Amino acid sequence: MRHISVATVLALCLGICTTVFGLDNVKLIGGKTASGEITGTTSQEVTIKSHGGTKTVPVNQIVSVSLDDSPSPLTLARMAANNGRYEDALKAMEKIKPEEVKRDLVKQDIDFYKAYCTAQLALAGSGEVKTAGQMLNSFARANPNSYHWLKANEVLGDLLVASKKFSTAATFYDKLAKTPWPDYQMKAQVAIGRAQLAEGKPNEALKAFDSVLASQDTSVAAEAQKLYARLGKALCLAQQNKSDEAVKLIDEIIMSADPEQKQLLARAYNAKGTALRKAGKPNDALLAFLHVDVLYFSSPEDHAEALANLAELWGEVHKPQRAMQAKQTLKQRYKNSRWATQ
Repeated sequence: MRHISVATVLALCLGICTTVFGLDNVKLIGGKTASGEITGTTSQEVTIKSHGGTKTVPVNQIVSVSLDDSPSPLTLARMAANNGRYEDALKAMEKIKPEEVKRDLVKQDIDFYKAYCTAQLALAGSGEVKTAGQMLNSFARANPNSYHWLKANEVLGDLLVASKKFSTAATFYDKLAKTPWPDYQMKAQVAIGRAQLAEGKPNEALKAFDSVLASQDTSVAAEAQKLYARLGKALCLAQQNKSDEAVKLIDEIIMSADPEQKQLLARAYNAKGTALRKAGKPNDALLAFLHVDVLYFSSPEDHAEALANLAELWGEVHKPQRAMQAKQTLKQRYKNSRWATQ
């Protein structure tokens, strides 16, 4: 009789365990991880089966999901997308062989990240907003039970704002507001407030931001939304010609923000630059927008906004070569951006 080593037995057992329970990993807010096999999803929760039993995880607590049988290009694409490297993510997914993908959840991930990355590039001006909207809308319609569904609707709202379809955008943000979680309800109000600001309605936007700041929720996610709401309020003040108040509030936000909150800081420095321009302080405004160009360029849409302002401000302080350089960078990287076409 052939002898079977202990190592072989362990390997076989591990193989069996992997088949039954999978090795899916769900990274949660706070640094914890839920591992096992994802056996079901809805737009609001993920169900995980592990040796300890079955549990559900609400979507608002999920930072990222790593599926055991994801092809390696999808894993790389997911990491790139989470770090704002959307072009790299799309290039990585070009290497995926569709015929090798069997699991529906993996197929959903591929479809979502293709649409999501295309949308983010379109928002930054490196793609067509209409095409991105069609891709993301197709995903949302085909996958109403995906844990990506709420994010898809949020970004669809952003694309509609970029297309100046403000009232329609609000209907997509409302889907976040109808969830049972205060932080998502706050996120919806922040998005609606930003849309109203883009529409030139600072008074209405201020009400949306104030409703977020009035929340009693003190969770980490809620506090992050309050920072965005305070930033939105500062922009409202700037549009109401209250630049000194706006700059003071923005400086408080910058001081209290985590250095890793790069998008928040990019938007804060852009807001500060906008307020300082309204106050007639071009040199100070330059410094604010340069923070985004030098430190926070990984947020494409915000970088495009900074470059557009820098192109004008360098001209105002009589440095035409720097103005031309900023304009060329804007046209090359974000040619379809609303900032490049103004």
